[in-house]
Amino acid sequence: MVTHILRQARRIADYVIFLYLGELVEHGPAAEFFANPQNPRTKAYLSGEIS
Repeated sequence: MVTHILRQARRIADYVIFLYLGELVEHGPAAEFFANPQNPRTKAYLSGEIS
């Protein structure tokens, strides 16, 4: 499934791939992705700094 709605991804995802401007930024199990993002762009996206 592909979504641009963050709350939907949090609710249903088992595994997340984060693409930003056509680049693969980060991927991994959803629980780890949302709880402990590794990339600064992922952190910025999850906090709402970038969209």
